[in-house]
Amino acid sequence: MFDDEDPYHARLERHSVLFACIGVVHTLLSAGIVFGWASLLPVLRSEGIDLSPGEFARIFIHGAIGNYLSTLPFGMLLDNFGPKYCGITASILFSVGLLLCSFAHSSTWALDVGFSILGFAGPAIQLPTLHLARLFPGDAREGGGGGAALFMSAQAGAFDGGTMVFALFAAAAAIFGVTTSTFFISYLIVPLLTLLTAIFVWPNEILPDPAPLTKRHSFASPYSYLSPASHGDVNSLSTSSLKDRPLSVILTRPSFYCLSGWVAIHILKLNFVVATINDQLDDSMDQTTADMLIGIFSAMLPFGFVVLPLVAFGLANSTMACFQAANVVGVLYGLVLTFFPDQAWYQVLIVFTAVATSRQLVYSTVFHQTGELFGFKNYGILLGLTNIIVSGASLVQGPLVEWAEFKEDYFGANAIMLGITLPLFGLVFFAVPHQPLKNPKKKLNEIATESTALIGGKTRPRSSSDAGLVA
Repeated sequence: MFDDEDPYHARLERHSVLFACIGVVHTLLSAGIVFGWASLLPVLRSEGIDLSPGEFARIFIHGAIGNYLSTLPFGMLLDNFGPKYCGITASILFSVGLLLCSFAHSSTWALDVGFSILGFAGPAIQLPTLHLARLFPGDAREGGGGGAALFMSAQAGAFDGGTMVFALFAAAAAIFGVTTSTFFISYLIVPLLTLLTAIFVWPNEILPDPAPLTKRHSFASPYSYLSPASHGDVNSLSTSSLKDRPLSVILTRPSFYCLSGWVAIHILKLNFVVATINDQLDDSMDQTTADMLIGIFSAMLPFGFVVLPLVAFGLANSTMACFQAANVVGVLYGLVLTFFPDQAWYQVLIVFTAVATSRQLVYSTVFHQTGELFGFKNYGILLGLTNIIVSGASLVQGPLVEWAEFKEDYFGANAIMLGITLPLFGLVFFAVPHQPLKNPKKKLNEIATESTALIGGKTRPRSSSDAGLVA
């Protein structure tokens, strides 16, 4: 299937499942671990790191922003120098971040910068693994096994599952007394393994697309394989004139900014909850209940991937429904945080569940819609630009946390977060533009026909509606 003259590509093909699993594990252990901040924060406080809620929130914001900003520069590095050098650079940076975080007790600056670098380098370790989807060509509807879609879905789930790293560390700290310094030093084994894999396994160039040009699918979107609209359905209303157009055209149209603005607001809200949930629970509950709920939240956060099958099914049937579902969920957990912050069961059943699963829903929808609306010619750059807009919106989080801390009340901040969700119900209609059918009133006798054999060698006209009846 691939060029046997490239030993790296040939090795990947011979052991495709093994290296696909290694790629998913790399993502699990590095790409999204900064979003497990809610589990790390209580340990830092218990070890005597005395910072205000605003200062702790700022450290998390820097890690999250680093995570969003890395896509574009490392995507360019991947395109120009290949998976090997991208993986090597990312592994070294990740190690630097861990080393700096190990000095958290002696330097707040080291924790802040180190956490930012962890956020920045994590997705860059994931990037060299994404092209492994090309080891599994073929759509399930075309007789293939759908392995590429499964692999990309696993990658998306592994990113969210990375929040378990700090949750497991918090459990080890409580049971065995493991300190933050010991944890960050011990965790250097992860970038060491990703570095060795990059040096000895990842190729200098991404795997070529094995599909014929007439049936090629991009591996970039986990859900591009699942949407009927992407396979030339003449009845689809989602066909856009922006697909595979130059960046200079796409960036002058409102669709890109509406889509980016939609995800930016949702991620701002989710990160605000992750950064402040501990303090919000402390303010609204007694200490025993708050500690119990913080533990439940930390345990639930890594399991957002469980909604992946449901999200994939939704995207295969209606992208608009997924957009609006994310908006409804955003309103629900916003209402609880604003008006019912002292109701423990509401927190668990609505807020915790929503925050654990919404990031998966939001990003999966955006990954899918970016490919459907703009094509895959500039897919990586567009995702990078989207994440830059997300990081810009995240800067609002700091002043909001400081304002809530000054007022000693999170009602106002939560009300603002709830309020900015409401316009999203209308914004999505600009992010999912529809075009009318070219000939909506076409008569039945104008339908293209083709000949199909009858008994005795005779032929009759066959409409396209008969096509599905012929093998």
